[in-house]
Amino acid sequence: MRKPVIETILRRSVGAPFFLCAAVTLGCSQGNWTQWGGPNRDFSVGAAPIAEKWPDGGPQKLWSRELGDGFSTIVSDGRTLFAMYRGENDQECIAALDAASGKTIWEHTYAAPFIEFEVDEIDKETGKKRIEKQVTKFGTGPNSTPLLVGGRLFTLGYTGIFTCLDASTGKVNWSHDLYKDMGATYLRFGWATSPLAYGDNVIVLTGGKGHGVTSFKQATGEVAWQSSDLDASYSSPILVSVGGRDHLIAYMSNEIIGMDPKTGEQHWNLEHKNEYGTSIATPLWCPDNLLYFVNGGDEAGGRVVRLAAKDDKIVPEEVWVNRKIRGGLSNPVRIGDYLYGPNSAGENAKLIVGFDLRTGEVAWQDRAAPGPKCINADGRLIVLDDDGNLMLISADPKGMSVLSQTKLLESPSWTAPTLVGSKLYLRDRKVIMALDLS
Repeated sequence: MRKPVIETILRRSVGAPFFLCAAVTLGCSQGNWTQWGGPNRDFSVGAAPIAEKWPDGGPQKLWSRELGDGFSTIVSDGRTLFAMYRGENDQECIAALDAASGKTIWEHTYAAPFIEFEVDEIDKETGKKRIEKQVTKFGTGPNSTPLLVGGRLFTLGYTGIFTCLDASTGKVNWSHDLYKDMGATYLRFGWATSPLAYGDNVIVLTGGKGHGVTSFKQATGEVAWQSSDLDASYSSPILVSVGGRDHLIAYMSNEIIGMDPKTGEQHWNLEHKNEYGTSIATPLWCPDNLLYFVNGGDEAGGRVVRLAAKDDKIVPEEVWVNRKIRGGLSNPVRIGDYLYGPNSAGENAKLIVGFDLRTGEVAWQDRAAPGPKCINADGRLIVLDDDGNLMLISADPKGMSVLSQTKLLESPSWTAPTLVGSKLYLRDRKVIMALDLS
């Protein structure tokens, strides 16, 4: 198995919720939230039937209940919620809940002891290579967001257990241990990349020589194709269309690549190194074939390229790089020609920022929403910050205004919200709740 270079011990929160981390997935229902990032995998929805402002006590709480530890985002088909959490005795749990009441419909648990890994570092006491156990000081996971498609639920646990279940019953159709059985990249802070549906297949960043990206057949779990020698990251892949051609984009540990989703043929590769080789945020697909990507918390910077069809390939053309845009541990959203989202260089610099998609020029920064997890709801921002404050924000190139705010969750609140119609679903490391924003 390929062994990555040992990562430097992190002294700031850049390692924390990679898990939050993670364009259009073909065939995804616009009315539901069946995957990481929602209908279009970009944390944006069109017409949103939500109020212009909330009552003084906040939006109506429909229900709340306990749920175990984890940062996995909730997905829903409108009737059922699907979530993951860390259970007792080294187990992980996949749960289906009734969206109207929060009551459990079914649960599936499986063994998931934390991985021990031999690192390229000598232990001074033993004179042998040091054995490292997965780092859980930022949380025990799970971190990856499930994928709901075709009556099947696909989940990826903290230790790399990739499972396909019947969404209505919780019965396991098939399962793979990506680390032990497939030689996937060891991820010391737990797997966080979220699976992506394409046709009859499901695509996952696995990492490693010859299998950096893997496409599985949804029905059987058989490998459809494998490609790339790059190490995996905590980021999630997206699917876009360039000149009428489907194109897969994956931000790996230090490079971002473009591939044919049918075959895995690689079209392009751009180096975008970051301090720890731990790419986090999901690339964002924008009008005019513009692709934005950023690594959180270091000087790699934010970057936009334009993808164009050239001969038989799709190739990137540089537009801008701004090293002052440092991203964060969650994703930005687009409203018009501006992007709004986190801009963090560590634990003590958690800002929300607005900047020009076309030029990379920063318009403003604000400390009102530290570590923002944003949803663009028809031009307004629903924002959950790291401290558990839920906000309704108006943002434009001139600045932002908090229209409503209420404290709902405990810190750290690192899970991105889920919006289905006027219903908003939230969780922290203890509880899950449903709100009515109408």
